[in-house]
Amino acid sequence: MRITLLTTLVASAILLGACGGDPAEDTTTSAAATAPSNAASAPASAAPAGDPAFPDPAPAAAGGKIGPGTACAIPATLSTAAKWTPKDASGAGMTAGGVTLRCEIDAKPAGVLGFIRVYTYAGGDAQQALTALLAAPGLGGKKSAERQVTIGGKSGVEAGLAAESSGPGRVFAAGGVVVVWRGLDEEEFTSGLPAYVLARTSITF
Repeated sequence: MRITLLTTLVASAILLGACGGDPAEDTTTSAAATAPSNAASAPASAAPAGDPAFPDPAPAAAGGKIGPGTACAIPATLSTAAKWTPKDASGAGMTAGGVTLRCEIDAKPAGVLGFIRVYTYAGGDAQQALTALLAAPGLGGKKSAERQVTIGGKSGVEAGLAAESSGPGRVFAAGGVVVVWRGLDEEEFTSGLPAYVLARTSITF
């Protein structure tokens, strides 16, 4: 009788132990199986939103280029918009704070009034070059906005220019080159902005 009772108690204990362990094991397994995966559920990286201070239209269609071996032998290569005419301006002797005018790209043949002017500077400090150019009377002007950007794989800076005696403008500096666009007025600036965007997005060093 005692042996039978003892056997029954031992069997019951084993059964209870087994029943007590299973739910915890099942719960753990279930939690691991149903836990959301951060890698799987995280949304894909979105493209950076447009900066309202720097509204960019689509780049103009390319019609040519300037750079080494061209009429404007600057230390970079960039595309020029169709009908915009580049001209070497190295002989103008226009230098301010170590920044020197090298090329003028005339918008008039494309029906727009204004120039994209390309300057060069020694050293790698784009911010310093931009500041020096904008401080020169008649060359730059007051900034309306500024941002740090990567241009052609180089660290650079871009600024919006407030309208003064002429229309508003945009300028970027990177890799030893400063590119400035100003239109005669707001309308001309807007018309020529795609050509500037083409220059900024196509430049290589």
